[in-house]
Amino acid sequence: MTDESSETAPVRLRWEKESRYYEIHLQQDLWGDWVLTRIWERRGSPMGRMKHMPCPSYDDAVAKLSNVRNQRKRRGYEPVSV
Repeated sequence: MTDESSETAPVRLRWEKESRYYEIHLQQDLWGDWVLTRIWERRGSPMGRMKHMPCPSYDDAVAKLSNVRNQRKRRGYEPVSV
């Protein structure tokens, strides 16, 4: 495990549109590796999806998170405070 964790922090973002929502969590696993977790579903439905994406570094994870943020904006999702 690197000393990188002292300089970085977990991130949790959420976007909503009409009857759908999308969340993304960036956090370290038990071994100190960074994992980007994406969650999306229709509100009120038990049929959601979740996907974990291991990232080689915090910087790589932040770049992927930025791509997701841009994609959500293009698709009409609005950011919501978590």
